[in-house]
Amino acid sequence: MPHLSPSFLLLISYICLGPLTWAAYGHLMRLGRNKMRLMRRPPDIVPNPPPSATIVIPAKDEGERIRICLESCLNQDYPNFDVLTIDDRSTDQTGAVMDDIAAKDPRLTVIHKTEPPPLGWTGKNHGLWTGQDRARGEWLVFVDSDVVLESDALSAAMSVVVRKQFDMLSLLPRVESHSIWESMLVPLAGTAASTMYLVALTNNNQLPKCAFANGQFLMISRRAYDAIGGHETVRDRFCEDIAIAKLLKAGGLRPRISWGNDFAAVRMYSSLGAIYRGWSRIYYAASAGSPWRALAAALFLIVCSLTAYPALAWGAWLTVHIDWQGPAWLIAGGFHLAMMTFCLMLAYRWSGNPRRNAFLFPIAGPMLLSILVIALKMCITKKVEWRGTAYSHKMAATLAAAQSVPGAESP
Repeated sequence: MPHLSPSFLLLISYICLGPLTWAAYGHLMRLGRNKMRLMRRPPDIVPNPPPSATIVIPAKDEGERIRICLESCLNQDYPNFDVLTIDDRSTDQTGAVMDDIAAKDPRLTVIHKTEPPPLGWTGKNHGLWTGQDRARGEWLVFVDSDVVLESDALSAAMSVVVRKQFDMLSLLPRVESHSIWESMLVPLAGTAASTMYLVALTNNNQLPKCAFANGQFLMISRRAYDAIGGHETVRDRFCEDIAIAKLLKAGGLRPRISWGNDFAAVRMYSSLGAIYRGWSRIYYAASAGSPWRALAAALFLIVCSLTAYPALAWGAWLTVHIDWQGPAWLIAGGFHLAMMTFCLMLAYRWSGNPRRNAFLFPIAGPMLLSILVIALKMCITKKVEWRGTAYSHKMAATLAAAQSVPGAESP
C-alpha cells in the first residue's frame, strides 16, 4: 500500500476533479439532452382550429441578412400566422429591405423606430414591447433577425405547446459557422452557458428556480405574456429571455426549452471580436450582474479541464524518472483527456459543427476562459456596450425581485 503522501493525495484529488468529473458530466449531458428533445417531425397533431400566431422580429443594421430571416418566417407552412418586424434605428438598408418584402406580402407589417429607447430600457426590449402592442396572435413568437427557420418550425412548435399545454417554448437552433473562430468557440461558449444555467432543468416542474430561455426563438402564449407584464417587466435586462422564463416558472406557469437543430439555424457572430463582446455580455447579463456563475465556470475550466495537459506531462516526467506514480498519472491524464474530448465532440455535433473541433480545446479553452474574465470585469464595472449603445448598467433591484414576483416592475 502506498503512503498517503502529499503527491499521492494530489493524484487522488486530480482523479476526482478531472477524469471522474468529466465522466459524470458526460452522463448528465445525455440526460439533459433527452429532457430537451421536444420537437418532432412530422408534428404529432395539427391543432384544429389552429391558434393564431404573430412572429415578432426586432432588427438593427442587419443589412441583407434580414431578408433571409423574413423570407424563412413568411415561408412557414402553418396556416394561421402573420409577421411583424421592427426596424430599430437602422442606418443601413435594413428598413428598405423590410419595406420591399412587405410591399409584396400583406402578412408582413413593418414598424420603423427612429428614437432611442426611454431611460431604463434596452433597445431590444423596447423594440419588442413596441412590436407586441401591434401583434394580433394568440401566440407571440419572438425571433432574432439572424435566425433562419425551416418551413415547418412554427407548425412543430405549435404542436408541442398545444399537445403538452405549455405556456412557452424556446428553441436552441443549429449554430451556423462561416469561420474557424465561430465553429470552434461559439458552440463551446454555448455549452458552457447550458451548464452554468442548468438549462435542461427548465423542463422540470419541481425546480421552480431553474429556468432558461433563448430569445433567438421564444414562443409564448399571449395570456402568459400579459400575466407577467411582458417586456416592460424585464425592460433593463440584456438577457430578457432568461428573465421571462424565470418569471413564468415562479408564477406557476410552464416554460420549456428544446433542441431545435432541425428547425432553425443562427449565425450569432461574424468576427472574433463580436464573439468576445457577445458572449461576455451574455455571461454577465444572464446572472443579472452576479459574478458567481462565471467565476465557477472559470474555475471549472482551470481545475477540471485544462489540468489534463500538465497531468500528462507530469506523468511522463515521473515515468522517465522511474517513479511508480508516473504510469498512474499517465493513465488518469489519458482517461481525462479522452472523456473530455468525447463530451466536447458531442457538444459540437449537437450544435451542428464538426466534431473534430474538440481537438482544438487547447486553443478554445483558454479563449473561453478569457471571455469569462471579461464577463467578471463587467460584473465589477457594470459597463456594457451592445449594438452600438453604451450602457452604464445597474439592473433594477425590483427586477431582481421580480424573479419571484410575477408582474413586479421597476420604478
